[in-house]
Amino acid sequence: MGNKILYFCFFVFSLSVCFPVAQEQVTVGVKEAPPFTFKNADGEWSGITIDIWNEINPEFDNATLSEKTLEDLIKSVERGGISTGLGAISITDARERVIDFSMPYFESGIAVASKKGDVVSLNYYITTIGKVLKALTPWILLLCVVGVAIWLIEKKSNEEEFHAPMASGIGAGIWWACVTMTTVGYGDKTPKSCLGRLLGVFWMFSGIVLISSLTATITSTMTLDRLNAQIEDIEDLRNKRVGVIQASSSFEYLDRVGINSTTFESLELALGALNEGDIEYVVHDMPIMQYTIKQNTFENVEVLDFTLNKEYYGFPVTDNSPLVEQLNIGILDAVQSGRIDEIIRKYLN
Repeated sequence: MGNKILYFCFFVFSLSVCFPVAQEQVTVGVKEAPPFTFKNADGEWSGITIDIWNEINPEFDNATLSEKTLEDLIKSVERGGISTGLGAISITDARERVIDFSMPYFESGIAVASKKGDVVSLNYYITTIGKVLKALTPWILLLCVVGVAIWLIEKKSNEEEFHAPMASGIGAGIWWACVTMTTVGYGDKTPKSCLGRLLGVFWMFSGIVLISSLTATITSTMTLDRLNAQIEDIEDLRNKRVGVIQASSSFEYLDRVGINSTTFESLELALGALNEGDIEYVVHDMPIMQYTIKQNTFENVEVLDFTLNKEYYGFPVTDNSPLVEQLNIGILDAVQSGRIDEIIRKYLN
């Protein structure tokens, strides 16, 4: 009896060796998002996410990779058409409602790209000139008031310099007010009456204060216009021409906070529109924008040094998928060994 059991066990073992159980085929969607996922010179997928995937899942080397748009990738994961997705795929509330995610393997953030500070649009000059003229308006009115006052005071006692006819007399008065305020007078017109001279002394000292104040007002107006061209928080994007990638987490974020935006099919198209002045800002993931700007030499575009919202990249899977536990264990091992940091530095430094 013992020999029969031994022979049976040997038979089962032989079958397992000769006819191994086929490993479950894993189909993976890929969304191009350099430097996380892109095709190298040999046409093979490469990047941060690809290397991390290979690091944490060596048994999935035979996985079938299928390129998809971000929207199709999320839908395919939801339907179970693919096992997971590779790319810079942010973990968001909206996506968590329909699919599951692995633990994060990369911390990112939604950032803003704009034209560099030394590149100023025609609209900037038009706006600034309008504000400067607005700032000058009260001073021009004050000059006119002083000009009329000196004419009324001097027109009888100093008719030679402040002519009696109203038009020429007021013109002479305004001229005197201008030169007195800016240069303490040329000496071509001087008040003769006591009241006129008192007004002249008052206006000379007032001119010093007014000129200083006017200079400060114009300078601050132009400086604020420059500063306002930059963005410090999400509220600064309201009523601006903002570009965003369709179906991206940045689009979801702007839509959630009520910021209107223009959608583009790719980041390159959005940055190109920004470079040409068709839009004022682009909102997208910071590392991807920095990499894309560098690779495409958008010389007039820069990424502002702050983030609107933190984001984390993970591997999307269907709800209750057994794959998520395997991914999490692999990510933890890669984090503890320092391999994920090495992979990130390879592409981002």
